[in-house]
Amino acid sequence: MLEGLCLASDKGFRKLELECDNGLLVETIIAGGAVDRRITTLRLLHSMLIRPWEVRVRHIPRAQNTVAEQLIKFVSPKLMRFNLMEDPPLSIRELLMVESNLF
Repeated sequence: MLEGLCLASDKGFRKLELECDNGLLVETIIAGGAVDRRITTLRLLHSMLIRPWEVRVRHIPRAQNTVAEQLIKFVSPKLMRFNLMEDPPLSIRELLMVESNLF
């Protein structure tokens, strides 16, 4: 999540919708508890979220996160870095259309 926020900031995005399958993390962020934690990553997340942009964070159950699961198949497990797909593969676009119609 932190890498995604950094990338969005670098790309100049000002409106974000973050989905995360870690319910505890989402709860901590929404409740504002990230700033009080001794965990560096949570403090960094908080510092990114208070920037002058609009960020919506919500929990999505892993079972409903089919797009992310499909994207994992396109990334080599040997590559331990964040990748941005500006033009996702057709199978991903189809999944996004299906998910957007469900919600």
